[in-house]
Amino acid sequence: MKYLLFSALQCLLLPAALAQCSDQGETFQRDVVILGGGSSGLYSAVRLQQMGKSVAVVEKQGRPGGNTNTYKDEATGKTFDYGVKVLVNTSLVYNFFTSLEIPLAPLGAVSPATKTVAADFAHGELGPQWPVVNANDSLAALERYKVQLAKYSPEFFRGYHLPDPVPEDLLIPWGEFLAKYDLGPLAYDGFGQFQGMGNILAQPTLYMMKLFNPMQVEAREKKTKVSEANGNTQALWDSAQRYLGEESLILNSKVTSIKRHNDGVEVVVSTPTGTKTIHASILIITVQPKLDLLSPFLDLTDEENQLFGQFNNSYYSNAVIANTGLPENTTIINYDQHATYGLPPLPGIYSVDYQPIQGLRSVQHSSPSPVTDEEIKADILDSVGRVRKALSLPNPEEETEIICFNNHSPSGLAVSVDAIKAGFFKRYVALQGQTRTFWTGQAWTSGSSSTIWDFTEVEVLPAVISALGG
Repeated sequence: MKYLLFSALQCLLLPAALAQCSDQGETFQRDVVILGGGSSGLYSAVRLQQMGKSVAVVEKQGRPGGNTNTYKDEATGKTFDYGVKVLVNTSLVYNFFTSLEIPLAPLGAVSPATKTVAADFAHGELGPQWPVVNANDSLAALERYKVQLAKYSPEFFRGYHLPDPVPEDLLIPWGEFLAKYDLGPLAYDGFGQFQGMGNILAQPTLYMMKLFNPMQVEAREKKTKVSEANGNTQALWDSAQRYLGEESLILNSKVTSIKRHNDGVEVVVSTPTGTKTIHASILIITVQPKLDLLSPFLDLTDEENQLFGQFNNSYYSNAVIANTGLPENTTIINYDQHATYGLPPLPGIYSVDYQPIQGLRSVQHSSPSPVTDEEIKADILDSVGRVRKALSLPNPEEETEIICFNNHSPSGLAVSVDAIKAGFFKRYVALQGQTRTFWTGQAWTSGSSSTIWDFTEVEVLPAVISALGG
């Protein structure tokens, strides 16, 4: 049976006003122009418009929302998220959803109740009984971890305001940090929750601690994680698009050049209806700060070139699959009982997640090194076959099929320990506001939308408003 992705993610029509522009292009003025219509870009745009500022958002995709991926079943109208789906219910998150009239619900009320089974996806072996970590051991480790978190300021967790000198604990590999403070029971939880960081045990503790921050710890303790009430996070960004208006969100578009001056910026955009030139006082960039992504159009400064050229990254994708032959109401997690803390090697998928639409599952794939889309898809299908072997299940009558696939690379941007010691992040943070440009997104804080919005609200937007003269 073939499954079709309904057009919840379909390309949206560009506004008629833009379609009427001349061949010579259209020029217009905004207070702020924002590159990227994902979580950080649209949050910035909505909040600035709520503050009375005019904005233009340029997004390369045909829909708003970035790493949000929502599947909608054409026959029933049911939806489920397989991209961004979990938030921490802070007052800021609640207020943002409420302002766009989108409901939230506790995470357990949105996700289907399922049985969880552990299996070794690489070797096709059944794993230990779930949960793989004793609950009391996990809680005790969490208390020990909180002692370590208390050593650092809120500013450290919000952005990259590092102590000077940088403590050795932040520089040692995460696996070494876990062993040093007897935090092993937290290792697998971190592997499953904070995906797209490659080999997390080898990553400097700095990056993992910023992901597994006090906000996340409190959410775990108080059970304050939430999702869009209908499993449709895309609805949030569709509502943001309506709020911003047709002329403020330019989809299916590619920035061809940016010139930054002392008194403003000029952004030239190629769209399906022609070239548009946006003049603005301030530029906000939410694109990942990698040279291969920015250098084709941005007039990078020497400092930006020197800093952004030091980033390495991991790779992250997700997919919806059909005809798996796996049991209903069951999620299978990837666990290697022969590996340190049970963390399976990557490239690989984290789990095969049961979804509320019969016959469909979602998966997330990560790699610490470059992989092609075809290699990822082959790995997903091969892994599902080995999971069937682990559970002693026959092959399905119809071939397992990938019906939706999204590559969200690059992910998990990081620099070396030597760069951190040399003051990389002091220079990095100092870029904010230079050349009329501000920066936000996961590379400036961490990969959680809740944290990104907090960083944007507290550190970026007040500075933007000040630069605009209030």
